[in-house]
Amino acid sequence: MPTLQSLTEWAAQQNVLVVASVDAHHPGDPEFQHWPPHCLAGTEGQQKIPETTLVRQFVLPNHPVALPSGFSQWQQVIVEKQQLDVFTNPNTGPLIEQLGRPEIVLYGVVTELCVALAAKGLLKRGCRVTLLRDAIASLDPLEAQACIEKLLEQGAQVANTSEIVAARQ
Repeated sequence: MPTLQSLTEWAAQQNVLVVASVDAHHPGDPEFQHWPPHCLAGTEGQQKIPETTLVRQFVLPNHPVALPSGFSQWQQVIVEKQQLDVFTNPNTGPLIEQLGRPEIVLYGVVTELCVALAAKGLLKRGCRVTLLRDAIASLDPLEAQACIEKLLEQGAQVANTSEIVAARQ
C-alpha cells in the first residue's frame, strides 16, 4: 500500500494522468462462473482503495461514450470493466489512441490475469510498457513470472518504483 500511495502522490505532483481500471460487476456477470462475486457496481467493495485514488476523476463506463476532447482537467481516468481484460470496455482503445499511445507504467493486480492482459493490449496498440515489479501482485508466482517473461519478449520492460520516480523527476 505505501508503494501504491507513493506512486499516486508522485503522479499527482508531476501532473501525470493516471489511467486505472476497476471492476464494476453486476449480478450474474459471466466472470462469476470462474470467480466468486466481487466488486459489485455501487458497493464499497467496488471502490478503488484510497492509496490509488485521485480527486479529479473521469469515469469511463463499460458502454460506448463520447470521450472528452482532452484530459488536462483530470488527474485520473477510471475505466470500468466486467471482464479481466480492460480492453473489453469499448472506450479503452479509443482512449489510448487519443492519448497518443503514451508510455505506460503499469501496476496493480493480478499480474498473471488483468495486468498481463492490459500489458498485451497496450503493447499491441504500440505503447511502451514498463511493469513495476514492486507494485504488482499475483495469485500464482510461477505463472506470473512466465507472463512477465512473455511480456518482456513482446517488448515490455520491468522496473522498480524508485527507478521510475528517479528517472522522471
